[in-house]
Amino acid sequence: MAMYSPHVVAEMVDANEFWDLTRKHNVRGVPKTVINEGRHYVEGAVPEDHLVKAIKAVVGA
Repeated sequence: MAMYSPHVVAEMVDANEFWDLTRKHNVRGVPKTVINEGRHYVEGAVPEDHLVKAIKAVVGA
């Protein structure tokens, strides 16, 4: 998504290497998608349409 929209920022972080972020976002399973700077999350591998619906619900689209 980030490749196609300037409104989406994507970063990948290794939870084992960055314990401060792991604790901050309460990571218990991976992948964990953090939406809107940590206000909402999607945890686990989900189908793309599920992720898009979650993002749209958060941003009101």
